[in-house]
Amino acid sequence: MENTEELLRGFAVPDGDYRPATMWFITDELSEEEITAQLESFSSKGINDFFFNPESGFVDEYLGERYFEIVRHTVREAKRLGLGFWIYDEFRYPSGIAGGLLIRDHPELRARVLCDEKRTLGPGFKLRRLYVKGRFLRAFRSFGDDKAPAVDVTDSVTVEPCGDGFYISWSNERCGSATLHIMCERLQENVLAAGVEGKFTFCQDGYIDPLREEAMRAFIDYTHERYKAAVGDEFGKTVKGVFTDEVCVGDPHELGSGRVPWNDELTGRFRERFGYDVTPWLYALVSTPRNPREKMARYHFWRLLTERVRDAHIKQVYEWCDREGLKYTGHFDGEESLVWSMYQSGDIFDLMEWMHVPGIDSIFSRDKIGDENFNVAGKILSSSARFFGRKRTLCETYTGSSYRLRFDEMRRIANRLMILGVNMIQYMGAAYSMDNQRKSWKPSFGYNNTMFERFDLFGDYIARIQYISAHSAPAGRVLMMCPQSGVYSNFDGHSHIFQAYYDATKVAEYDRTNVALVNALLELNIEYDMFSDSMAEKVLAEDGHAVLCGAEYDAVILPNAGDTTSGVMAMAERLKQAGVKLIFVNELPQLMVDRAEQAAPFGEKPEDKELRCIADNVYFFSEENVNKIRVNNTELKRKLKEALGDGLRTLDIRHSGDVLTALRRGDGGETVVFLCNDGDTPRSADFACAEGMRLLDPDDGTELPLHPVGGRAVLELEAHKLYILLCGCGEALPAKADAKTETLRTLYPDCGFAAQGGNILAARWSYSPGGGEELIPLNAEGMIPARYSEPCRKGRLIFDFEAEFVPETATLFAEYGDVISCELNGVRIDDRWQKCRLWGPKDAKLDVAGLLRQGRNRLEAVIENQDFCMNYFVPFMLIRGDFETDGASILKKRESYLAAPTEAQGYPQLCGAGSYTFTAELGAKEAEEAAAVSVESLDACELFVNGVSAGTRLWAPYRFDTRGLFREGANTLELRLTLPMHNIFCEPDERIAVGLAGAPRLEKLIEKSAE
Repeated sequence: MENTEELLRGFAVPDGDYRPATMWFITDELSEEEITAQLESFSSKGINDFFFNPESGFVDEYLGERYFEIVRHTVREAKRLGLGFWIYDEFRYPSGIAGGLLIRDHPELRARVLCDEKRTLGPGFKLRRLYVKGRFLRAFRSFGDDKAPAVDVTDSVTVEPCGDGFYISWSNERCGSATLHIMCERLQENVLAAGVEGKFTFCQDGYIDPLREEAMRAFIDYTHERYKAAVGDEFGKTVKGVFTDEVCVGDPHELGSGRVPWNDELTGRFRERFGYDVTPWLYALVSTPRNPREKMARYHFWRLLTERVRDAHIKQVYEWCDREGLKYTGHFDGEESLVWSMYQSGDIFDLMEWMHVPGIDSIFSRDKIGDENFNVAGKILSSSARFFGRKRTLCETYTGSSYRLRFDEMRRIANRLMILGVNMIQYMGAAYSMDNQRKSWKPSFGYNNTMFERFDLFGDYIARIQYISAHSAPAGRVLMMCPQSGVYSNFDGHSHIFQAYYDATKVAEYDRTNVALVNALLELNIEYDMFSDSMAEKVLAEDGHAVLCGAEYDAVILPNAGDTTSGVMAMAERLKQAGVKLIFVNELPQLMVDRAEQAAPFGEKPEDKELRCIADNVYFFSEENVNKIRVNNTELKRKLKEALGDGLRTLDIRHSGDVLTALRRGDGGETVVFLCNDGDTPRSADFACAEGMRLLDPDDGTELPLHPVGGRAVLELEAHKLYILLCGCGEALPAKADAKTETLRTLYPDCGFAAQGGNILAARWSYSPGGGEELIPLNAEGMIPARYSEPCRKGRLIFDFEAEFVPETATLFAEYGDVISCELNGVRIDDRWQKCRLWGPKDAKLDVAGLLRQGRNRLEAVIENQDFCMNYFVPFMLIRGDFETDGASILKKRESYLAAPTEAQGYPQLCGAGSYTFTAELGAKEAEEAAAVSVESLDACELFVNGVSAGTRLWAPYRFDTRGLFREGANTLELRLTLPMHNIFCEPDERIAVGLAGAPRLEKLIEKSAE
């Protein structure tokens, strides 16, 4: 009971640690005053943890004296405000090169790749002095479809070193065509994000070698130790931890297409680890494997790489953080794909064990939440946390979702992530300055976003759920294997990881099946965990259950286990003997790739594709569509349900679709169920309701009534809402009354509307390079074409617009940092600007009402590109005033904004905030009966009745409790809306409707339960 009561208290008023954190993008020249102001804004909106992330546009010397002056000031102010400072261990990403400085100073620590330069020659043909870049290693000869190992022909080739490469000559003296594999070592050459777009950066090629301890020790010395010297006295207190970003086995843009990570140490380490020489198999590491020995070499090679990046990098930093009292967190990228994650981490489960707070990312989430592979990373994350005893799991999200992102969409994304097991949502991220930043797709989650005004309320919702999640753990009874060894041994390196390879390669079946099963189990409401086949030896058989890291399972699913390991075979045999249900999908074991030996059969593979018991408790099925239809695959779900049997579905829930669940176990043994409607419309769910079950509403921290009949309850789920079911006792929370309403009257047509600060006309620039007459359109993001974007180049911006009338108020706002001169309708205005904080701390504003004229107007600005290498986005300007606009012109205001209750309301182009005002003359009875106001809105809104707030709603249903607020006679209602900024930045044909979608309704109660 005590634990349950603690859960309820923490849910009702959660600790600040469970509110969303934010990545803080440091994107401009810094000042102590601005740092303080923005930290205070975080504090005011309940953002208690921030990750200090130098990003694109940062102009101070990274890791220099001034940089750490700012860091020390930031930590002092965070301490004063009670905020948590997290170190972001790189300039941009991926972590490891210290903004390029480390490789500049230590080129010997740069990562290298193994390459195969293939050449096919007909019989008798000669290869004469072919130039190949890199250092020659070996040469091999193979023949077409011959499955025999390639032959080492190093002694028969002629190699002449030349510069940074060599010439090679060879003759094919065979009677058939032959392929020559020229194996060489090269430096990784791709320029990473961490090497560009800062004033101090210099387009440094390459990545640090993450496979070598001395390379990663140097990285720690360049970054972590310098933070320790600057603010180490606050380690474990104000400074909470270190975030690492997209650490990889090797740069993924440089790998694939016949290239894998390499260094001089690997041959010796390989022999020591596996007992044989990898040199005769170098060609197999970057070619399609044709025989068991080649598969074995590939498997062992990737196991070695995984262990090297784990031990040399992740574990080394983890242990440093552990000694210093810091938490280590971050993410590795590519978590949603077995193939992609191989190139990032080798095996992500190996790496997540060595993080205090394991993490993932979920970027472009507004568009990608419907993707087939969206759910994979979250399940891997929560499973890892369960196995390795981690209470918190982090996900950076929302970036790339554009400024059309609304609170309801943010909620849906967060709900899905929390259903999957995330309990540390991180806004990605708040921009110190939006000047010269992408404004069409990369929203800021700081003071320079109008939505920020309501982040405290959004944080309340997230914190309540995350508190419960952090004090519970997944409680699934099904275990699903990720067949990473099959990817190791089969992926041929020629299907680039960013291509749509799903239907093109055999190995894509691994990802397709993985994704299909993840989604099918989630849609069946069966709680489950995922594990890597590298963990098979840890899976024990105890009392008829599979046991992994203390968690018990009744069934184990083994997809695509044709090429597997002896560890998996031994595990399967243990579990079979113990009576644990084994379900093979698509393939039965055929080859143990770690031994290049045939796998002992578990039973005969049936010819048809139905589910079959093939040996005692061992089942097999091959679903033809499993590799083609990955979302809502009805046939796959039917077979899984049949294979797993009854009793594993959470709460034996029944619904018509879109309802997702997560089954968890509280720290005190309580059963916790997250119940979420992921759909766009309300849904009904029918589920088993145990005695003492409580239904919690994270919207406001109250309880909702449950009315079970015969041990089952029916619940109407609002669209995009997550509920919490808690089984246990304890003191009750404040309860909501059951209530139904009917409309007293609709409040229209009289309505006043005012835009806070005025409506907005954004400048749509054309660009004239060098100040000439040629006008060049900019792209949708406001970027100057590459041929004109070199540093320090001057140019002219022109915006022509029409005005139906001259408004009484008009203010010009501008990013003014790169503007040399500016004029409006031929009048120079350079010396009239006043400083303001709109997008960033260096912005400016100017009253231009007296300079506008009816008809054609022209705004011009002479600019100079920034003096360092980065994508250049032209300065953004807008005119705000008392007018309407179609996105291209200043228009007269309408007399009424509520012509009919079904029309879109307000300014079609409005961004920011606005207020609707209604009046209602009520009789005594109506005033007494008026209990609620319902609004059809597209955006977050707060209702005031006669000057008193009736609350704020961030999403539908927009219903406000107004009991006691109305009076006989005249009443005034004001609806204050918080609107997204999309319409400022988008193209005119991409604008979205904002504001009210219908007239407010005054309602009375017709049914009310006892309170």
